[in-house]
Amino acid sequence: MQTTTATQIDPAILASRLNDLLQLDHDALQAYDIAIAGLRSERHKDTLRRFRADHERHVSELTGLIRSLNAIPVQLPHLPSGPFKLAMQALGGAAGALGGGDGAVLLAFKANERQTRDKYRRMADLADLPPSMSATLRRAAADEATHYAWVLETLDELGVDQSSNVARAERAVEIVNARMADVAEDVGRRAMETADQLRRTVTDPARANPLVSAAFAIGTGMFIGNLFRRR
Repeated sequence: MQTTTATQIDPAILASRLNDLLQLDHDALQAYDIAIAGLRSERHKDTLRRFRADHERHVSELTGLIRSLNAIPVQLPHLPSGPFKLAMQALGGAAGALGGGDGAVLLAFKANERQTRDKYRRMADLADLPPSMSATLRRAAADEATHYAWVLETLDELGVDQSSNVARAERAVEIVNARMADVAEDVGRRAMETADQLRRTVTDPARANPLVSAAFAIGTGMFIGNLFRRR
């Protein structure tokens, strides 16, 4: 049986895409904390706590996959778009148009879930992934599809009219948010690809030095942060 992790995808590119998902899961963990705090129903809170545990498992699994590619896991939210997502959650939780209840919280929360679902789906559908990696990503993609479907079903149960002006406005923001975040995160992903490719070209003693590896990881984060502060 073949056990190699060899793939036709460049390891630096693959690692950067997995790191993008890893950061997205860190985004989600923060968004879940805000949503759980804003919900009134204990049943809804318990469901989101279970879903949050899925994201914690994804963080652990992605960390292992990235290390298997001799790359450095970036255990941080997305620097440029993470704060925007959190602000969206907070604003959604305070939406007066729906009475500030669970419907308002979940309507805003849905935006993050959509982006996570779509990114995992695209990654899981990539060709030429190692079988074990593909299986892990497909399982995570199924988790995210379940999360998003639950939000839609729960909004229906709460009587949130998806054709209302508020729901249509939230849906438009959801789509714009996903597109803006994808663009911003793509810049960060490309920066990580470049940093990882550079790291792989240094001498063997430097590659074996954990301080050098840490410097590359920190430098990438600072580069991305400075890039967006200048815009």
